[in-house]
Amino acid sequence: MLREDFYQRQKKHFRMWRFKESFRGFLLGLVSILLVLGMAYALKNGSSRQLVGLLAQQSFPFESILMEGIPGYSQPERARLDLARNQGMAVGMFLLTGVNVADPRTFFLSYFCPPPQGPVWLGWAYNPNDPEFEGPILEPIEIDTPKPGENIAGNTPSAPVPGAKGTLVGIYNTHNSESYSGDGGPERRQGENGDVVTVGETLKKALEKNGISAVHSTQIHDAVDFMKAYGSSVNTATQMTKDYPNMKVLIDVHRDGFPPGVPKSTVMVKGQKVSQVLVVIGKKNPHWQKNEALAKELMALSEKKYPGLFSPNISFASDARYNQHLSNGGLLLEFGSQLNTLAEANGAAEAVAEILSEWLKLH
Repeated sequence: MLREDFYQRQKKHFRMWRFKESFRGFLLGLVSILLVLGMAYALKNGSSRQLVGLLAQQSFPFESILMEGIPGYSQPERARLDLARNQGMAVGMFLLTGVNVADPRTFFLSYFCPPPQGPVWLGWAYNPNDPEFEGPILEPIEIDTPKPGENIAGNTPSAPVPGAKGTLVGIYNTHNSESYSGDGGPERRQGENGDVVTVGETLKKALEKNGISAVHSTQIHDAVDFMKAYGSSVNTATQMTKDYPNMKVLIDVHRDGFPPGVPKSTVMVKGQKVSQVLVVIGKKNPHWQKNEALAKELMALSEKKYPGLFSPNISFASDARYNQHLSNGGLLLEFGSQLNTLAEANGAAEAVAEILSEWLKLH
């Protein structure tokens, strides 16, 4: 009787052990499949760097997953394996729901306005360390801090273009294809100059109307690879600093991107609705504080004249520079989102031109 009872207990324990191990194996297999599918999705959409960034942010131990079950590895590394399983579950939840446990905003976005592109889109769309997807910086960052008003393109400046000495503002577009769908148009015009280029031209003409000489480059940078556009636009921005040696402000004109369901932002300026303007500053350059100081001065002037025109909070990117290392006056301005209309963005550009003109006349 005792022996039979012992064997029954052993059999029950063995079944429980088999169930636990099978369940762990099932979870591990599920996470592995999700990782493979997520990577395939990322590669297809040109955003594999965001998946790798997420995994790196979680310190995901790939070797622990690969070595799971190897004799002699499990027991000494039990704590590490338990951590790997927890991280694996977090990544699995992200791939299934779009919620990144390290970023609470993705939870609220996925709950209140799930995008039709699928929940994983949230993970690619929101990257607080590099919101504009600058990607790897290929050339070294200039380490010398420029003097006030001095541009630091890196090499000996070339001879300026005729009549360029009076040009104080340079404008270009890294993501030329970005457009506005608020009035029924497409969100992008792949391989072409989209609506943000029109906004850049509006900004240039409005500055000239206010007595400030400006130049706008319409060179396309994102036709070949949207994710590598900054590797192209840095050449345009560098050349502009050489061609226009007295330039004080260098602006990269963009528009933001929101998932469907998030309302667009507008403010009233001179009786008409215009898009709100967001300032984005990359901290990965040696003088980002000077770029920030300029932005805050412009925002303060704007708040007196057109309250609410600028978003009250600057968006900082710790892993990017957005060509702002080239000038103390380097700024990235996002005129609304794809949900706004071109007319709203143009209205904001005209208002920004007035503010910028006032600042330049004071400096």
